[in-house]
Amino acid sequence: MSTDFVLPTPQEVGAFYDRANLLITRFQGGNMHYGYWTGPDDDSSFEVAGQRLTDLLIDKLAPAAGDRVLDVGCGPGKPGVHLVRRTGADLVGISVSTRDVELANERAHAEGVADRAVFQVADATALPFPPDSFDAVLMLESIVHIPDRTRALTQAARVLRPGGRLALTDFVLRGEIIEQDEETRQAVAEALAAWRAAPLVRVEDYPRFVAEAGLVLDEIVDITAQTMRTYQQTHMAMHEYAKTHDDLPEDLARLVADPVDDGWDVEPDHVSEGVVVVVAHRPDAA
Repeated sequence: MSTDFVLPTPQEVGAFYDRANLLITRFQGGNMHYGYWTGPDDDSSFEVAGQRLTDLLIDKLAPAAGDRVLDVGCGPGKPGVHLVRRTGADLVGISVSTRDVELANERAHAEGVADRAVFQVADATALPFPPDSFDAVLMLESIVHIPDRTRALTQAARVLRPGGRLALTDFVLRGEIIEQDEETRQAVAEALAAWRAAPLVRVEDYPRFVAEAGLVLDEIVDITAQTMRTYQQTHMAMHEYAKTHDDLPEDLARLVADPVDDGWDVEPDHVSEGVVVVVAHRPDAA
């Protein structure tokens, strides 16, 4: 029987993270996003690898001191607070999770940047900000939860000032195995549903998404090889946790019931899911 991909609503995504955000940060080195490892010999901790991915996105945005940055899908605030401390920019972070926002504001206060990093509940597909409000938009592993990528990018373009930059990470389909193999399709669909993620897109879709949103594409970088270890490390940590705890969301618990191998034995060209960094900007005013 074929397994269909589901379209998560903002309310479902928010409720999921209200319940699971502290658990996920426990498994992913204090963040709620993928890590970036330089290769098979890189034995960095998840915390270090996650910080490396955060810094990669910050480097792509290159905000200056005094710039105003929108962090779409802020999680508990670690990337946003780090951006403020590193660059001197001001930041507004949003999430559909009330608990995310509470934790992020607590972090900003604890780290002494609450005057420059503020977090609030908001939906990425209906941003509550006027046009030309921000110099940069960060979407670090948040657009993965939004079925209509173009709508989210259009909202980001609306609030960007002319010349403003956007940087995001997204999960993408690779190869044809998911169309050809029902078992793979079912496994991917179940994993996405468990994480309240939207159906995957293909990297070839992004030039169209970006153009339809009124943005100019600067680059797309495939970081599948550098992020592959994320799945295995997260899965193994959750598998071990579930042996002695019963507070994992039920669908995540089912997903990690069996252990997995380390993962570096798999060639990136042979995986059905990948990760890309997309960088774009709003054209300057005529």
